[in-house]
Amino acid sequence: MGEVAVQLKIMPSSPDVDLKGLSDQITSQVADYGRMYSCEVQPIAFGLKALMITFIVEDKEGGTEAVEGSISQIGEVESVQAVAVTRML
Repeated sequence: MGEVAVQLKIMPSSPDVDLKGLSDQITSQVADYGRMYSCEVQPIAFGLKALMITFIVEDKEGGTEAVEGSISQIGEVESVQAVAVTRML
């Protein structure tokens, strides 16, 4: 089986959330499902910022759902949205 790159847009619950700490917590939370490839902070509006994180996960049915579900359980996360899924070559 191959791997896919999954880009997720993760919205914190408030503008006061420490995004570096949240990124570290997300990385450890999804370690069983895949590995982080990149992490960027994207300004949204009014001081609110989102994390744009790309994970490398196994290409299998429901692969992104497990990662999204795991991240959404973190208390400082308001929402998780898959933005792109690309097969790795």
